[in-house]
Amino acid sequence: MPVNHLGYRPWKSKLTSSLTRWWCISSSGIALAQKSALVKRMLFAAWLPVLYWGVGFFFIGQAMEGKVDFLPQRSQNHIGHAFNELPEADREKIKAAKSGTNRLAVAVLLKRQFKRIPQVDQLADELISGDESSSRNRVWCWLMMSFFRYPQGLMILFLVGAITPSLISRDIRSRAFLLYFSRPISKTEYVLGKFFIPATFIALVTTLPAIALYIFGVLMSPDLSVVTSTWDVPLRILLGTVVLVVPTVSVALMFSSLTQESRFASFSWFAFFTLGHAAWLAVVFSYAFRNGGAIPFDTDVMEIPSVKRWGLLSLYNNIGEVQGWVFGFSSLSDAWPGLLMLALITAVSLAVIYRQISSPMRV
Repeated sequence: MPVNHLGYRPWKSKLTSSLTRWWCISSSGIALAQKSALVKRMLFAAWLPVLYWGVGFFFIGQAMEGKVDFLPQRSQNHIGHAFNELPEADREKIKAAKSGTNRLAVAVLLKRQFKRIPQVDQLADELISGDESSSRNRVWCWLMMSFFRYPQGLMILFLVGAITPSLISRDIRSRAFLLYFSRPISKTEYVLGKFFIPATFIALVTTLPAIALYIFGVLMSPDLSVVTSTWDVPLRILLGTVVLVVPTVSVALMFSSLTQESRFASFSWFAFFTLGHAAWLAVVFSYAFRNGGAIPFDTDVMEIPSVKRWGLLSLYNNIGEVQGWVFGFSSLSDAWPGLLMLALITAVSLAVIYRQISSPMRV
């Protein structure tokens, strides 16, 4: 059979912008990852905490409006004692405010039920001394910060560990670089395409449910004027997602680029994440037990400078510190060590990735 029409042929398909070349890599990787039954189960499990946080949005919002009294009588007596212990200026401000007693009830409830969660004392004090609009903003920011840091922060460990390790190691093993870079694709576009595969799934379990919670909170509010007092919450959600995505995906991709076996990359990711945090927890426990057997997770123990410095060993703790600043519960002076550590981890990871993807072309 003769071969006809050799040479250049006209391109009859639709041309796309060169700025979206990386998306070709991302879209194919996302389509491949979502076929995994394990990933589907993780996505489903990651959305379950939304129900719990949705209930929190509902009841706290209703309590601040004075429409529901869900505190037992014992808690009401506790509220009275807490009110009498406040400074005179705060008592007068609460008396003058229409919803002051409701905010005091929510503040006492938070201090009693969530006293081991960081920044809860700061939130309760702001509820007591602030006005209604600022109090709602602070409560929503605190709920979002807790949502990012606890259920979703743990889920990201497993989701990234299931998706990312094979992204670059598979290309190294199959020599797929010869195919990628024979096209007009740069190393930056290749890394960006691989980066957005796990980043998309992280956004699906963090950004999307957080925005859904925000919309739910707005719909449950008495009127839409609440948007003017909480307009910054969606922006904080987006910035909190960036803080979570950039260092975690960079580190996981670095381990993927260092080996041809994805199982080794997966083990390295879990070891890096868990051992660093375990080392910090060991310091917290040892300090607590050495000083009278205090509860290790007491926020007073965790805020001690000598203990806090060891938190730099933990990727999870560094992300939590920076997210605390993003959501307005710590100052930049407190968060800058964690921010600097995340920037350093990201820079080193990207440098290693670029070196590793360049090495097959030098052979």
